[in-house]
Amino acid sequence: MMFDTFPASTEVRKVGRTDDWTHALKKAFREAERSVQRLRASRQARVISKAIRSQSRSDLRVAIRIDGGIGDHVVAVRFLRDLLAEIGPLALDIYSTKKGAAAWLFGSLDASVRWFDEWMLWDRVYKAYPLSLYLTQFVEVPDDIADWRRLADASPKLFEISQNIVKFRPRIDACIIQHPDLDGQLGRIATSMGLDRRTFLQGMANIRYGGDSLPIEVDGGALRKFGLLDRPFVTIHNGFDPEFKKHSQESTKVYPRFDEVVRAIKNEFPEFLVVQIGTVTSKRIDAADIDLIGATNLKELAAIIARSVLNIDNESGIVHLARCFDVPSCVVFGPTSLEYFSYPGNINVAPPVCGGCWWVNKTWMTQCAKGYAQPPCMALQPPEAVVEALRGHLRLASQRLAAGSNHG
Repeated sequence: MMFDTFPASTEVRKVGRTDDWTHALKKAFREAERSVQRLRASRQARVISKAIRSQSRSDLRVAIRIDGGIGDHVVAVRFLRDLLAEIGPLALDIYSTKKGAAAWLFGSLDASVRWFDEWMLWDRVYKAYPLSLYLTQFVEVPDDIADWRRLADASPKLFEISQNIVKFRPRIDACIIQHPDLDGQLGRIATSMGLDRRTFLQGMANIRYGGDSLPIEVDGGALRKFGLLDRPFVTIHNGFDPEFKKHSQESTKVYPRFDEVVRAIKNEFPEFLVVQIGTVTSKRIDAADIDLIGATNLKELAAIIARSVLNIDNESGIVHLARCFDVPSCVVFGPTSLEYFSYPGNINVAPPVCGGCWWVNKTWMTQCAKGYAQPPCMALQPPEAVVEALRGHLRLASQRLAAGSNHG
C-alpha cells in the first residue's frame, strides 16, 4: 500500500514545483517587460517634453487626454471640432487609451494632430504643455499648471474658454474627484441644466454644439467585400465595452431578446437584410442574416453603419458612431440614463421598470443593482415593444425602397 502511494505523491510534488517555476518565470517576464516599457516611455516623454518647452511662446500645442470607448472618443472629437471652430487653428497632441481608434476618429479634425498612447506617457508629459485638457464625461483643466499668461497672449479665445471650464468645475467638483463612481450624479446634473452626453462638454466650455455629424473616413470597399452592395439592410449590435469583459462575460446593458426582435423584423420586412456587427463582447444572434462579429476593422464597420437603414442596439459606442453619419438607432435602454445618453434623432425605448441605475455601485455594469439574476429593466422589456417602436421607421424606409424600385 505504501509502495502504491509513494510514486503518486512524488509526482504531485514535481508537478507542483513545475507550476510554481512556470508562474514565477511568467511573473518575472512580465516585470521585465514592464520595466522595458517604462524605460521607453521615460525616454519618449523626455523627448516630447523638451520639444514642447523649446517652442516659442506664440506657438501653442495643447495636450488632450481621452479615455473610455469609441462613444467617448466620438463625443471628444465633436468637442474639439467645436473648440477649433471657436478659436481657429490649434496644434493638438492626443493621448488616448485607444491610440488606433483615436488616430482614425481625430483624423476628421482640421488641425495639426499627433497621437500617443496614454498609458505611461500622460503623467510624464502633461505638465510640459501650456494647456492640458482631460476629456471624459467632463472636461478638466489642471489650472494649477496651465501657463495662463502665455494662453492669454497667444490665444485670448482659448484662454477665455479654458477659464469657463475652470469656473464650471465647482458645480461638479465631487463628480470629478470621485470619477467614475459619481457619473450617475453627473448625468443628473447635466440633464437638470438642459444638457446631455452629446452637449455637456460644450456646456462646460460655453461653446456652441456643432451637431452630431462628423466627416469620418470609411472603407469604400467594405460593402462589396461583405456582400452588402446594393442590398438594403439594418444593423444590429448587442455588445458592450470590452474593458468590462475582464470582470464578466455579461453586461446589464445588453438586451437579451434581440433574437425575437430580429425574427419579427424579418417576418414583417423581408426586404431588409439583418446584419449583426460587433466585437469580442457581442453574442451571436441566430436569426440575423449575416454575422460580422469580429470580421471588420473600424473603417469597414463605419462604412457598413453609414449605409444602414437603421441600427438596432443597446446603449453603446456604436450608437454614437451611427449618429456621425446621420443614421438613426433604435436603442433599448436599461441601467444607463435615457435622458442623458439618448439622441433626439434616435428611437429611444425606455425600460418598462427600474432603469437609470448606472454607477449606483461599482458593479452596476455586470450585476443588477437590485440583486436580480437578470436585470428587470432589460429582461421584462417585451420584444413586441421594441418592434412597435421601430416599425414606423422601417415602414417608411420600405415605402421609399419600393418607390425607388418602381421609379427605376
